[in-house]
Amino acid sequence: MSVRVAWDNTAKTIVRYVFEGRWTWNEFYPAYDEAIAMEKSMPHRVHVIVDLRKGVGVPANALMHVKNISDKQPDNIGLTVLVTTSSFVHSLYQIGVKFYHKIGYYFRVVDSMDEAYTMIAESDAAYVSKSEI
Repeated sequence: MSVRVAWDNTAKTIVRYVFEGRWTWNEFYPAYDEAIAMEKSMPHRVHVIVDLRKGVGVPANALMHVKNISDKQPDNIGLTVLVTTSSFVHSLYQIGVKFYHKIGYYFRVVDSMDEAYTMIAESDAAYVSKSEI
């Protein structure tokens, strides 16, 4: 299968998708349903890393699908960080944020896993600070 999902850490605070080769939305949605169930099973905030580094291309209608996905996030969702060096994906993200502001709330795009983990750690620190006020 071209799209897999699993816990990224033992604390179950990050779900990681791994995309390999050319993939389709029909392959993505079963993994998405599984990830949503995983996220909802936790009483705490859960982030998502979408590892596109080994994936090839993006199927048609990506912005429509990303909007649908962002509209269906569980209450405990944190950030969804896409990891890719694809300039096409970076451009899609910039366009998506302009048209669907909610995408900018949940999604970020970075070039490396280190950047993804840093962004998640910073988000958690800000989240804790807000909850202490």
